[in-house]
Amino acid sequence: MDPPEIQYVDREGSALAYQVVGDGDLDVVWFFEFNLHLDLMWTDPHVHYLMERGSTFARTTYFQRRGLGLSDPVDRVPTLDEQVSDLLAVMDEVGIQRATLVGMASTCAAVSVLAARAPERVTGLVLVQPLGESLLDTDRPPFGWDPEEVERFVTGWRAAAETWGSGNSTGIWDPAVDSPYNRRLMALLERCSAPPSTARTHLEWTFRLDFTQVLPSIQCPTRVLLVPDSPVPRRSARHVADLIPHGRFHLLPPAPPGASLGEAWTPVLDHVEEIATGVHRPTDADRFLAAVLFTDIVGSTEVLARIGDSKYTALLAAHEREVRDEVEQGGGRVVKVTGDGTFSTFDGPVAAVRCAHRICGGAGSLGIEVRAGVHVGPVERAGPEITGMTVHAGARIGAAAGPGEVLVSRAVRDLVAGSGLSFVDRDLHELKGVPGRWSLYALDDTILPTPLLERNHPSPNMFDRSVLRLARRAPRLLRTVATVANAAQRRTSRRRGTATNLD
Repeated sequence: MDPPEIQYVDREGSALAYQVVGDGDLDVVWFFEFNLHLDLMWTDPHVHYLMERGSTFARTTYFQRRGLGLSDPVDRVPTLDEQVSDLLAVMDEVGIQRATLVGMASTCAAVSVLAARAPERVTGLVLVQPLGESLLDTDRPPFGWDPEEVERFVTGWRAAAETWGSGNSTGIWDPAVDSPYNRRLMALLERCSAPPSTARTHLEWTFRLDFTQVLPSIQCPTRVLLVPDSPVPRRSARHVADLIPHGRFHLLPPAPPGASLGEAWTPVLDHVEEIATGVHRPTDADRFLAAVLFTDIVGSTEVLARIGDSKYTALLAAHEREVRDEVEQGGGRVVKVTGDGTFSTFDGPVAAVRCAHRICGGAGSLGIEVRAGVHVGPVERAGPEITGMTVHAGARIGAAAGPGEVLVSRAVRDLVAGSGLSFVDRDLHELKGVPGRWSLYALDDTILPTPLLERNHPSPNMFDRSVLRLARRAPRLLRTVATVANAAQRRTSRRRGTATNLD
C-alpha cells in the first residue's frame, strides 16, 4: 500500500492536514503527538506495516495538532477546546459518525474531553502514556509522581527540545528503543513536524495540562497503555485508568532488543484493534495461506561483467519496475527486492503463475533471462516481512528453475486445475534445507485463457424480462401476483382432479 494522499479541512482560515486509510463499517482516529509527521511515519517499514494493518479492520484517520507538520503554521498552541473542535471537524469532514479514538501523551487530553462531551460519537478510547495532571505550577506533585520523577521528566524533555531535530526525544518516550536507527528516524520526524521554538512552546503547554476532571464522565471502554521503561510512573497511568468508569490499565510488553519504532508499537495496535472490533486478536492472526512467487535474473554476475556497474544498476531498476507493475496488475504484493531477485505474495496460485509467466516473457526486452518459482502454503506475517517454511521452499523452487522457466510445486499444480494452465513433470527434486523430496512441474509455454462455463440455457424472453423488472421495482406486488396465481392454479388442479374422478 502506498502512503495515502494528504487532505485538508479549513480551521479558521488555517488548513489542518489529515490522512484516511482503508474503508469499512468501523472507524478509528489517531491524534498524533507533535513529533509524529503524517507523511514521514510511512518511511519506517514496520510503522508502514502497522498503518497498513490498521486499515484491515477499520477505516483509519490520522492527524496532528493544528499548526504542525503538513498543516498551516499558527502563532500559538491551540487551546484544548480548539483541539477538541478540530478533532470533531476532521471526523465530520471524513463522514465519521462514531469512532474509536487514540491519543498519545498530550493528545490524550483532547480525545478524552470529546469522549466525555459527546459520548454518542466515541465508541472506545486508547490512551498511550497519558499525562493526566499538570506537572508544573502546582502546590503538590501530581498523583503517582515523586518530585524527583517530575524533575527528571521535565528536565529530560526540555533538553530534548534544546537539541530538537537530533532524535533525542526517542529515549525519553521509550528508553528501550533508543537506538541509532530509531534516533535518525525520530530526528527526521522532529525536524519536519515543528521548528525548535514551536516544539518548546508545545512542550511547555503539555507540562501544564490537566484533564483528570473529565475522566469520570467518560462512558466508553478505555485502555490506558504504558511501556515498561516509560518515564511516566505506572502509578500515574494506573490512576488515569482508575478515574474512568470502564478504564483498564495495561503495561505493554517490553520491546525486543534492537526493535524499530514500528515493532515496539505493535502491541499498541493490538489493543486498538481489540477496542475497535470487540474481538481479542488471536495469537495466530498473522498466519494465513498465500501463494509465493520468487524471480531471479539468470547469470546476473556475467551480465554485470559484460555491461558494467552503471548500466547494470539501470537494468536492475528497469527490471524491478517491470516486476512491481506486473505483480500489482496481477493483484499481488512485492514483499522484498534483493539485488537481482524479487519475492511477492498473491492470494491464489493462478494469479502468481500467470504473473511469473509475464515477468519471464517480458525480460527479453531488457536483454536478460529470468527464472521463477511458485509455491503455495501457510505463511507468517512478521511486521512487513513474510516468513515460514512455505517461503523457504518457494525460494528453493525458484532457484531450481532454468532460464525463462516457471517452476511450481505439486500443491500449485493441483490447485490451479481448470485454470487453463498446463505443466510438464520435472520429476523429484531435493531442495536445499527443505525436508523431503519434491515433485516439481514446469509451466507449459502455451497459456490458455481461463475456461468459461457453457451457457446452454435459453435467453430470457420479453415476458421474463418484464417479470425481472417488476421483481426489482415492486417486489411486494410481484409476491401478491404470485400468491393469486398459485391459488388459481390450486383451484384449477382440484377441479381437474374432480373431473377425472367423475370419469
